[in-house]
Amino acid sequence: MEKYMSLLQETALFMSLSAKEIGKVLEIAREVKFAEDDIIMKEGDFGDTLYIIRKGTVEVAKCLTMEGMEDDDRAMEKNKVFTRLDESQHAVFGEIALLEDTKRTATIRAVTDCICYEIRKDDFLRLAEEDNQLGYRILLNLARIVSARLRKADEDTIKLTTALSIILKES
Repeated sequence: MEKYMSLLQETALFMSLSAKEIGKVLEIAREVKFAEDDIIMKEGDFGDTLYIIRKGTVEVAKCLTMEGMEDDDRAMEKNKVFTRLDESQHAVFGEIALLEDTKRTATIRAVTDCICYEIRKDDFLRLAEEDNQLGYRILLNLARIVSARLRKADEDTIKLTTALSIILKES
Protein backbone atom coordinates (compact mmCIF):
# COMPACT_ATOMS: atom_id res chain seq x y z
CA MET A 1 0.00 0.00 0.00
CA GLU A 2 2.97 2.31 0.42
CA LYS A 3 3.21 2.86 -3.33
CA TYR A 4 -0.25 4.45 -3.17
CA MET A 5 0.75 6.86 -0.39
CA SER A 6 1.23 9.71 -2.91
CA LEU A 7 -2.26 9.09 -4.32
CA LEU A 8 -3.75 9.46 -0.86
CA GLN A 9 -1.63 12.54 -0.09
CA GLU A 10 -3.18 14.19 -3.17
CA THR A 11 -6.72 13.26 -2.12
CA ALA A 12 -8.61 16.27 -0.72
CA LEU A 13 -9.63 14.23 2.32
CA PHE A 14 -6.02 13.73 3.37
CA MET A 15 -4.50 17.09 2.40
CA SER A 16 -1.88 18.25 4.92
CA LEU A 17 -1.51 14.80 6.50
CA SER A 18 1.95 13.35 7.00
CA ALA A 19 3.01 10.01 5.56
CA LYS A 20 2.79 8.54 9.06
CA GLU A 21 -0.80 9.80 9.48
CA ILE A 22 -1.81 8.46 6.09
CA GLY A 23 -0.25 5.16 7.13
CA LYS A 24 -2.66 5.10 10.08
CA VAL A 25 -5.55 5.68 7.68
CA LEU A 26 -4.33 2.88 5.41
CA GLU A 27 -4.41 0.54 8.40
CA ILE A 28 -8.19 0.98 8.60
CA ALA A 29 -8.77 1.07 4.83
CA ARG A 30 -9.72 -2.03 2.93
CA GLU A 31 -9.08 -2.49 -0.77
CA VAL A 32 -12.23 -3.45 -2.68
CA LYS A 33 -12.72 -4.25 -6.36
CA PHE A 34 -15.73 -3.59 -8.51
CA ALA A 35 -16.33 -4.90 -12.02
CA GLU A 36 -17.55 -2.69 -14.85
CA ASP A 37 -21.27 -1.90 -14.39
CA ASP A 38 -21.31 -2.93 -10.70
CA ILE A 39 -23.47 -0.71 -8.51
CA ILE A 40 -21.16 0.42 -5.70
CA MET A 41 -23.88 2.22 -3.78
CA LYS A 42 -27.54 2.87 -4.48
CA GLU A 43 -29.41 6.08 -3.80
CA GLY A 44 -31.76 5.60 -0.86
CA ASP A 45 -29.84 2.70 0.71
CA PHE A 46 -28.19 3.18 4.08
CA GLY A 47 -24.42 3.20 4.02
CA ASP A 48 -21.55 3.46 6.46
CA THR A 49 -18.55 3.59 4.13
CA LEU A 50 -16.52 6.15 2.26
CA TYR A 51 -14.63 5.23 -0.91
CA ILE A 52 -11.45 6.56 -2.49
CA ILE A 53 -10.86 5.62 -6.12
CA ARG A 54 -7.43 4.09 -6.64
CA LYS A 55 -8.09 2.91 -10.18
CA GLY A 56 -11.00 3.23 -12.57
CA THR A 57 -13.96 5.46 -13.31
CA VAL A 58 -17.38 5.70 -11.69
CA GLU A 59 -20.48 7.70 -12.53
CA VAL A 60 -22.71 9.53 -10.09
CA ALA A 61 -26.44 9.44 -10.84
CA LYS A 62 -29.55 10.70 -9.08
CA CYS A 63 -33.17 9.74 -9.51
CA LEU A 64 -35.15 12.43 -11.33
CA THR A 65 -38.46 11.65 -9.67
CA MET A 66 -39.46 12.21 -6.07
CA GLU A 67 -40.66 9.28 -4.00
CA GLY A 68 -44.38 8.80 -4.53
CA MET A 69 -44.43 10.95 -7.68
CA GLU A 70 -43.83 8.19 -10.24
CA ASP A 71 -46.55 7.90 -12.88
CA ASP A 72 -45.53 4.43 -14.00
CA ASP A 73 -42.82 1.81 -13.59
CA ARG A 74 -40.57 3.51 -16.14
CA ALA A 75 -40.43 6.73 -14.11
CA MET A 76 -38.68 4.93 -11.27
CA GLU A 77 -35.78 4.11 -13.59
CA LYS A 78 -35.17 7.70 -14.70
CA ASN A 79 -31.73 8.46 -13.36
CA LYS A 80 -29.61 11.39 -14.46
CA VAL A 81 -25.84 10.97 -14.55
CA PHE A 82 -24.39 14.11 -13.03
CA THR A 83 -20.68 13.44 -13.18
CA ARG A 84 -17.92 10.92 -13.61
CA LEU A 85 -15.10 10.49 -11.13
CA ASP A 86 -11.77 8.75 -11.60
CA GLU A 87 -8.36 8.23 -10.04
CA SER A 88 -6.85 11.27 -11.81
CA GLN A 89 -9.16 13.45 -9.69
CA HIS A 90 -8.17 11.61 -6.49
CA ALA A 91 -11.92 11.19 -6.07
CA VAL A 92 -13.69 10.46 -2.80
CA PHE A 93 -17.36 9.53 -2.56
CA GLY A 94 -19.75 8.36 0.14
CA GLU A 95 -18.24 10.89 2.55
CA ILE A 96 -21.58 11.77 4.16
CA ALA A 97 -21.60 8.27 5.68
CA LEU A 98 -18.72 9.28 7.97
CA LEU A 99 -20.76 12.19 9.31
CA GLU A 100 -24.24 10.81 9.88
CA ASP A 101 -26.44 7.75 9.62
CA THR A 102 -28.51 8.53 6.57
CA LYS A 103 -29.48 7.22 3.17
CA ARG A 104 -27.12 7.46 0.22
CA THR A 105 -27.75 10.61 -1.81
CA ALA A 106 -26.74 9.15 -5.19
CA THR A 107 -26.17 5.92 -7.05
CA ILE A 108 -22.55 5.18 -7.92
CA ARG A 109 -21.87 2.77 -10.78
CA ALA A 110 -18.50 1.49 -11.95
CA VAL A 111 -17.98 2.59 -15.55
CA THR A 112 -14.77 0.55 -15.74
CA ASP A 113 -13.26 -2.08 -13.48
CA CYS A 114 -12.41 -0.20 -10.30
CA ILE A 115 -10.19 -0.59 -7.28
CA CYS A 116 -11.14 1.55 -4.30
CA TYR A 117 -10.14 2.00 -0.72
CA GLU A 118 -13.10 1.59 1.61
CA ILE A 119 -13.19 3.20 5.05
CA ARG A 120 -15.96 2.21 7.42
CA LYS A 121 -17.47 4.80 9.75
CA ASP A 122 -16.82 2.77 12.92
CA ASP A 123 -13.15 2.32 12.02
CA PHE A 124 -12.76 6.02 11.22
CA LEU A 125 -14.41 7.10 14.48
CA ARG A 126 -12.17 4.75 16.44
CA LEU A 127 -9.09 6.20 14.71
CA ALA A 128 -10.29 9.76 15.39
CA GLU A 129 -10.79 8.91 19.08
CA GLU A 130 -7.30 7.42 19.32
CA ASP A 131 -5.65 10.35 17.51
CA ASN A 132 -7.73 13.50 18.01
CA GLN A 133 -5.41 15.69 15.94
CA LEU A 134 -5.61 13.33 12.98
CA GLY A 135 -9.38 13.00 13.33
CA TYR A 136 -9.75 16.77 13.51
CA ARG A 137 -7.70 17.33 10.33
CA ILE A 138 -9.59 14.68 8.38
CA LEU A 139 -12.94 16.05 9.55
CA LEU A 140 -11.86 19.58 8.59
CA ASN A 141 -10.96 18.34 5.11
CA LEU A 142 -14.24 16.44 4.96
CA ALA A 143 -16.11 19.65 5.86
CA ARG A 144 -14.33 21.42 2.99
CA ILE A 145 -15.36 18.69 0.54
CA VAL A 146 -18.99 18.76 1.68
CA SER A 147 -19.00 22.58 1.63
CA ALA A 148 -17.69 22.66 -1.97
CA ARG A 149 -20.32 20.16 -3.05
CA LEU A 150 -23.04 22.16 -1.30
CA ARG A 151 -21.87 25.35 -3.04
CA LYS A 152 -22.05 23.57 -6.41
CA ALA A 153 -25.54 22.25 -5.61
CA ASP A 154 -26.62 25.81 -4.72
CA GLU A 155 -25.26 27.11 -8.04
CA ASP A 156 -27.04 24.32 -9.92
CA THR A 157 -30.30 25.10 -8.10
CA ILE A 158 -30.06 28.76 -9.09
CA LYS A 159 -29.45 27.80 -12.73
CA LEU A 160 -32.43 25.42 -12.71
CA THR A 161 -34.68 27.95 -10.99
CA THR A 162 -33.68 30.63 -13.50
CA ALA A 163 -34.31 28.31 -16.46
CA LEU A 164 -37.70 27.26 -15.06
CA SER A 165 -38.68 30.85 -14.44
CA ILE A 166 -37.79 31.80 -18.05
CA ILE A 167 -39.76 28.85 -19.40
CA LEU A 168 -42.80 29.73 -17.29
CA LYS A 169 -42.68 33.37 -18.41
CA GLU A 170 -42.63 32.33 -22.05
CA SER A 171 -45.60 29.95 -21.69
